[in-house]
Amino acid sequence: MKRQWGVRAVLAALCGISVLLAMGSTASAQLTLGQLAPATAATINCEYVQPYDELQTSVAAGNSYVAPSAGVITSWSTQVGTNPGQVLSMKVYRPIGTGAFLVVGQDGPRALVSGLNSFPVNIPVQAGDILGISLPPNVHSDCLFETALPGDVISWQEGNTAVGSSFVVQETYSENRLNISASLLPPPVIGSIAPAEGSIAGAGVVIAGANFANVTGVSFGSAPATFTVDSEAQITATAPPSTTLSSVPVTVTTAAGSATSAQTFAYKGCKVPQLKGKKLKAAKKKIRKANCRLGKVKKLNGATAKTGKVTKQSPKPGKVLVPGAKVKITLRA
Repeated sequence: MKRQWGVRAVLAALCGISVLLAMGSTASAQLTLGQLAPATAATINCEYVQPYDELQTSVAAGNSYVAPSAGVITSWSTQVGTNPGQVLSMKVYRPIGTGAFLVVGQDGPRALVSGLNSFPVNIPVQAGDILGISLPPNVHSDCLFETALPGDVISWQEGNTAVGSSFVVQETYSENRLNISASLLPPPVIGSIAPAEGSIAGAGVVIAGANFANVTGVSFGSAPATFTVDSEAQITATAPPSTTLSSVPVTVTTAAGSATSAQTFAYKGCKVPQLKGKKLKAAKKKIRKANCRLGKVKKLNGATAKTGKVTKQSPKPGKVLVPGAKVKITLRA
């Protein structure tokens, strides 16, 4: 069955516009998919007798409806006029072959009011997924706006395909754009960590990168860390204490996924060496090499720095302490 359209007005030679939804102080990581009709301009009032799925496969100008990277769609919007009773669903379509698409996400149907309508969502996407719409039967929505540009192409199929199911488009038409936009949060990216080493007791670390909006966790190895998001490009974290002298990667997690650093953070400390039987000079060298410091030296039975040998030490060998921890020894002749 053909679609029944009631056209309130036509926009001639309209260039694409986009609306970036306000997402607070950390909004810069959000990418905008799709475009909205201007609030002051008329749109095409779609009145479909049958349910339809539609997706914007290309645009002549402005924001694409195709996800440039993996991530999470955090919200979607549509701009409608004063006609009451409007309804619309947002869908995400994944190309799986020539003219074939898999439905990978949906929100709605949503009842709309006059003006800008925005809805929070959490829909994971892959690079190449396409933003589109779906309409139930016998409802209307200001779902399109006309541009008169041949490069604006919409594909559609009659029916309302469920998430997880696929379809092949029935037809395409041009010179129109879907009246829908969405905010896409890309995964985080870690460029560097500084300093790249610190005490086993914990240390402040600056993580540089991108897309640090909505950070939910930072970890050093498997250990969670406390952190502050300074900006979209920087996090200040505190490496959690460690009981071993190890090198671990740093992971940043957001709603859009996780990033693990290629660079590792090295935990530094004093691993108390075995000193028994060593003369003082050799003991000092070994203590320094272990990133420790010589503490109190006790001499028994007339031992000297040259004649005495270590018979006792504290702490015991193998103990892991903070960098520069003191090691006490007892020399006996």
